[in-house]
Amino acid sequence: MTNSLSPSDLRFLRGLNQIQARMDRAQRQVTSGKRIFSAADEPDGISPLLSTRSELAANAQLKNNLGRTKAEVDAAEGALSSAVKTLESARVLAGQAQSDFNSESTWTSLSLQASDLTQQLLNISNLAVEGRYVFSGNSDTVQPFDFDPNLGAVTAYAGSASTRQSLYPGGSPFDIAHSGDAIFDNQTTDSNGISKSAFAALQQLKAALDARDVSAVKTSMQSIEAAFHHVSDELSFYGTAQSRVYDATAATGAADLRLNTQLNRLESADYTQSILDMQQAEFNQQSALQIRAQRPRTSLFDFLG
Repeated sequence: MTNSLSPSDLRFLRGLNQIQARMDRAQRQVTSGKRIFSAADEPDGISPLLSTRSELAANAQLKNNLGRTKAEVDAAEGALSSAVKTLESARVLAGQAQSDFNSESTWTSLSLQASDLTQQLLNISNLAVEGRYVFSGNSDTVQPFDFDPNLGAVTAYAGSASTRQSLYPGGSPFDIAHSGDAIFDNQTTDSNGISKSAFAALQQLKAALDARDVSAVKTSMQSIEAAFHHVSDELSFYGTAQSRVYDATAATGAADLRLNTQLNRLESADYTQSILDMQQAEFNQQSALQIRAQRPRTSLFDFLG
C-alpha cells in the first residue's frame, strides 16, 4: 500500500507521537507514583531495581522462616526448663529415699513418683510444634522416644542427628537445635565418669526404689546430678539460640526498612517533576497542532490558474 503522506507529514506525526508518549508516561507516574514501568523507561535503573526487589523477597522469606524458628526454639526452651525442674524433683525424691526408716508404703509412693517423673520427661522429649517433633533432629516427623512396658524403660532414640541452622540477614548461619538423644539420653560421661543420660538416671532411681536399696539410691543421685547439669547446659544452648533468633529477626526488620527505602528511591517518581513534564508535553502538543493548523495549504497549482 502506497503511503500518501509527505515526508513533512510523517515527521510531524512522529513528533506528535513522541510528545504523546512523554505525556502518557508522565500521567502514569502521577497516577501510580512510580517512574519505572519497563526497562525502556530507565535502562540504567532497572538492574538495581530488580536486585533490590530480589533482596526484599529473600528478606521476607527469611523473616517468615525466623518466625517459625522462634516458635520452635521458644517451645524447646520452655520444655527444657520443665525438664530441669523434673530432674530437680528427682534429686529431691532421691534425697527423701535415703533413709533407713522408710515404710513399705513410703517406698511404694516414692517408686510411683519416680515413674511419674519418667513419664513427665518422656512427654517433654516428645514435644511437637505444628506437627513437627522438636527433639527428633532432622527427622521431625518421627516421635523421638516411647516407653516399652515390657522392658519398663524408655525406648532407644528414633530420630536422627540435628543439623538445623538459621540465618542472619547476609547469610551468616547459627545452630538452632540439638537432637533428643544428645539432650535426654546422652551416652557420654561427665568428668567423674558418670553417664549424662537423664532417662538412664531416672530408670536407675526407679530400680533402686523398687529394690528398697538405700545404697543404690545414693548411687542414682550421682547420675541424676550429672543429668541435671547436662540438661541445664542444653537449656543454656536454647537460651542462646533464642537470643540469636531475636537478633536475626531485628536485623531482618532493619534490612526491610533499608531495602524499602532504597526501592522507593529507585522507582518512585518525582511527583512535582512528573506534573511539570505532563504540562510541558501538553503545551508542546497544543503548540504543534496550532502551528500545523496555521500552515499555508496552497500548492503550485493554485498559482498556475
